[in-house]
Amino acid sequence: MPRRYDPSLLEKMKQGQRVEFYKGLPVLVKPIPEGGQPGDMDPRLYKSMKMMPLLSHFLPKPKKGLSTLEKIQPYRKMFGQYKGDIVVSEGVVTEEVSVPSADGYMVPVRIYKRTDAGRELPILVYYHGGGFFGGGVQIVEQMCKVLVANLDCVVLNVDYRLCPEAHYPQPFDDCWYATRWAWEHAEELGGDRNKLAVAGDSAGGNLAAAITLRDRDEGTGMVKLQVLLYPAVNISGQHTAFYQGVDYEKYRRSPRHKRVLDCVLKLMGSMLGGEENLLEQVYLQGYLPVDSIYASPLLDDFHALPPTMVIFGEHDMLAFEDIAYALTAHEAKVPLQTIVYEGISHGFADQIGVMPQAEDCMKEIAAYMQTLFG
Repeated sequence: MPRRYDPSLLEKMKQGQRVEFYKGLPVLVKPIPEGGQPGDMDPRLYKSMKMMPLLSHFLPKPKKGLSTLEKIQPYRKMFGQYKGDIVVSEGVVTEEVSVPSADGYMVPVRIYKRTDAGRELPILVYYHGGGFFGGGVQIVEQMCKVLVANLDCVVLNVDYRLCPEAHYPQPFDDCWYATRWAWEHAEELGGDRNKLAVAGDSAGGNLAAAITLRDRDEGTGMVKLQVLLYPAVNISGQHTAFYQGVDYEKYRRSPRHKRVLDCVLKLMGSMLGGEENLLEQVYLQGYLPVDSIYASPLLDDFHALPPTMVIFGEHDMLAFEDIAYALTAHEAKVPLQTIVYEGISHGFADQIGVMPQAEDCMKEIAAYMQTLFG
């Protein structure tokens, strides 16, 4: 299926990119390909969201007394809808395996490689987003395939258990044991165990950061790169040197898009935050304190972390904690690449073929892996 945009927009984005410094942190800023006013929404995003202020008045108010499972059903449906278009199949083969987790549960994992794959390849283990209770491997499959198309590598897409049917540590263990399996079976996968990366978006970014910390703490030495796409890194909401909470007034908004963007930001902020933090309710369930570094990786001291990519949109609901994570990593002298997409909000990376930023993001990850691993 063809892209919904002209491929030349990818080159326009690259030509217009610039490096800006924020509190000493170098940030690669990616512009809206067509240009526009500061604070504009990307035209594709604006088109899909421009009716939001009107529709928000008709959204049903959540009923009191609902169970956690009942509360998350509308979001689970939303996160389970694939918004991408382009289908990458030629030149990429898919294999399915099952990997035993800590409690014996067999974790489904999809593996992607080129049909003419080389040997001793970089390996990337991917954990999908969806608030720990939604999403799935099918949502991020095209992301994984586009990465393989841009870099001769092995990608594993982990179908970890979802909450609230599961809870911590089950999803975390599923991801951990899938990663260990990839590391232990690197040679038969055609990969190099010394070139292993972990990655994830949103809740998956939280898992990737936590897996990296566990790898460091247990001394297993598997993770050589972590790629965090708009990750949830501070479920606790606790303030740090670089994180002082979310200040909606600091989001840059152009006058012509302000009304729509305000509505989008409010909707995203209320979805998982507020008095009822669904991330905490469905995932941790009292089994792990919210101020644990495995729940809120931003609270770590960042010692001995591997090279890191942090990628998010300027209008993301998690932008404040994501830039705080990047600043903390920079201060700790972690090798770092920080990328911000102008005019973009949360959840753009899986929209392969719809948003040029999604394809560009995969190209940036491939390029960084190529630089790091050769």
